[in-house]
Amino acid sequence: MRAMSDYQDLQKAMKRVLPQLPPALQAVAAYFLEHPGKVATLSMRQVAAETGISAGNFPRLAKALGFDTYNDLRRVYSERVQDNGIGDYHLRAGALRDVAVDEGQAQVWSDFREAAHRNVDALFSSNALSRIVQVAEQLSAARTVYLVGMQASLSSAIYAKYLGSMLSERFRIVSGMGGIFADDITDLGEQDVLLAISLRPCSEYSIRIAQAAKARGARVIGCTDSDASPLALIADEVLQVPVKTPLFFDSYLAVTLLLELLLGFMTLQQGDVVERIESIEASRVALGEYWNNKEY
Repeated sequence: MRAMSDYQDLQKAMKRVLPQLPPALQAVAAYFLEHPGKVATLSMRQVAAETGISAGNFPRLAKALGFDTYNDLRRVYSERVQDNGIGDYHLRAGALRDVAVDEGQAQVWSDFREAAHRNVDALFSSNALSRIVQVAEQLSAARTVYLVGMQASLSSAIYAKYLGSMLSERFRIVSGMGGIFADDITDLGEQDVLLAISLRPCSEYSIRIAQAAKARGARVIGCTDSDASPLALIADEVLQVPVKTPLFFDSYLAVTLLLELLLGFMTLQQGDVVERIESIEASRVALGEYWNNKEY
């Protein structure tokens, strides 16, 4: 097996072989998928001490992936320094409150601004232009684009449906209204694409829908916050979104921007989109959907 030098190729290979690895190597691989930044910046012994995994397992994983040494494997992560760990919401809420008490609201304001800039920059550095174009092409070519997002991700799925419907009638949301999901995916098949949005800890129903789509031969595109998330381990294409924020909850700023990027590039690829959008806008005006009270 030839060793891989590209980070995305390596992560895909890691996910592919993970189920076949011995338990100790599975633990190492899962850590690599979830914490590429620590793999890049910590020594092998430091990672072993932090995880409680024997240091001898790290070279074994490197060999299993086709690398001569652990350092060769680690070198692939050298430019990947973002830590994607999960925090506990209640602890994060307490930390936010403590900052406000100790350092004032100005510090909280500054922390939010810096986090927003970091997340936007990280989104573009984690997802190359070629990948965005490729995924947009897959969405454009699909018979139907199914959208799924549960819990906090529901609003993102609805937003994608709203934008997507202006481009094409082929967008369909998996809502599970009334607890019934099967009806929404009755026609899901090999010619379709499922765009799933789920951040850790992932919604069980989002993962189930992704598994069902995969089993039916549909292409699964995962928008998630870690290569080790359950969604990433299922998806054919993974678009990683940074979510770090001073808030007690994960930020959806990068998720929203990613969806706008995908729909924007779909717009470039579809010739009749201008006429469709013009028609929709004309219908909205005719139906009086926009505020037009001249007295204000």
